[in-house]
Amino acid sequence: MRITQALLGEHGAIYPLLDLIERTTASSDLEELKIRAGCLRSALGSHANLEDELLVPAIRSFLPPPALAGDGAPAPTDHEVIDSGLSRVLSSLQVDEARQSLLDTVAETRKHFLKEETIIFQLAARELSQESQEQLGAEWARRRGVRLS
Repeated sequence: MRITQALLGEHGAIYPLLDLIERTTASSDLEELKIRAGCLRSALGSHANLEDELLVPAIRSFLPPPALAGDGAPAPTDHEVIDSGLSRVLSSLQVDEARQSLLDTVAETRKHFLKEETIIFQLAARELSQESQEQLGAEWARRRGVRLS
């Protein structure tokens, strides 16, 4: 299994959670919003860590340089922006603020997944050898505890 296939599969497993959050956010109280944000943070954090540890180093030389913020420091990555949004939900004291932050974070997650699926994963498939992609996929499986054969 190639690393991009594995990561796409994880996207597929996360999409129903995003759908659930979108469907239920309007009627959820603050505690429910925080529970959903915590679940999403757990799923996305684990997924993002594997991308950052396995895929990004392998394709870094093919990516544009990191964007800079107004002060010249590196701009936050998509993963950092998403985590920050979830942190806002988890620390919120107001249901309306938490609700909007959670919906904004779900939208940001969908945007990020689309970028990965249409640009990043295709770049990896094009630039990395089949063997390298499969080695990274085997490492993904080892870390996830998935038996491939």
